[in-house]
Amino acid sequence: MGGSARSALGILVIDPVGDRLEILRSLDLGTPLWRASRSSELDAANFHLVVLAVYDHADWRVVAQLSAEAPLVLFTTRLEKDDERRAVALGVFGYVDASISHDAIRRSVMGALRGEPAYARRVLSDLIKTSSPHSENLPLTPRQREVVLLIAKGAADKEIAKALGITTATAQKHVTNLLKRLNVPNRAAAAALISASR
Repeated sequence: MGGSARSALGILVIDPVGDRLEILRSLDLGTPLWRASRSSELDAANFHLVVLAVYDHADWRVVAQLSAEAPLVLFTTRLEKDDERRAVALGVFGYVDASISHDAIRRSVMGALRGEPAYARRVLSDLIKTSSPHSENLPLTPRQREVVLLIAKGAADKEIAKALGITTATAQKHVTNLLKRLNVPNRAAAAALISASR
């Protein structure tokens, strides 16, 4: 299908039980939701976003396949650090806790629709801490490396300024330049990009 048809199809929700679909329906996402019981029922590549409901253990072969076809968000109540890391390694676009507030779920899904990775800040922070921001694939200045590590810890501009001994305005400029250098829209995307580069 062409680009306009893909956007028109909205979100594919693969949910054998239907409980996660009901949560998503209640959020008024402003885009059509399509349900499939199994990943093989509809072509994931025809959708703007795919949400896979995980009730017990993820089938990582299915996750890898879906992630290769379209932006994929895992929607689960079974949060495990190893699963979060595995999801990132497979290129999964998000890993959302179904037990968080509906408002937080809505923000995560809407962000994913806009191209923002849908991971908890803690997950991105952990990935940054265990990865190397000195990667040769991402040419960052020493100051930008300091800034990205502070972003990974959840630091706001004022906190970055204090940690680096600079003004808040200068910290804001560093963050803006870092996002431009990485060609990403926001801090979460920068953290995800750095973690993927390790």
